Amino acid sequence: MSNQQVQNQPTAAYILSMIGGILGLIGGLFVVAVGAVMGVFTFGLGFAVVGGIGLWITVCSIIVIVAASKLKSEPMEHTKWGAIILVFSIIGGWSILDFIGGILALVYNPIPVGQSPYGYGPPPAQAYGQQPQYYQPQSPTQQTVTRICPNCGRVVAENVKFCPYCGKQLG
Repeated sequence: MSNQQVQNQPTAAYILSMIGGILGLIGGLFVVAVGAVMGVFTFGLGFAVVGGIGLWITVCSIIVIVAASKLKSEPMEHTKWGAIILVFSIIGGWSILDFIGGILALVYNPIPVGQSPYGYGPPPAQAYGQQPQYYQPQSPTQQTVTRICPNCGRVVAENVKFCPYCGKQLG
């Protein structure tokens, strides 16, 4: 599936997984280099141990990078790619970023193009470009004609016989 078939992309999961995978790749290659230097001084034993760990981190990081790329290109398969990212971030043990990216990929909720993002019911008015009711102009209401009480000076409705504030009879 192409990434055009969903309305929302798993952007955070993709970016975090890619950054974690790239950091893991750089770190794994660094550990391989350290193992190679140690191997010179320990007659190969240092490379076997440290270099092997570095190779493992490098391979796991490459798998995380590939799975993150597939997550972006196939967002409807987010569960599969999120599980792969999560598993290889755990067993690669290098970066927390790809771990978080894998979790975000697992909980990602793709919305296919053409489907309402609001579930099964009809979408709210905003989805059709209409304003919500509390923004729509109110129909003009008939305003009451007012007058001023000659005794207390307050505004009162035209149709009252006595002022509600001072009690004076209004002719």
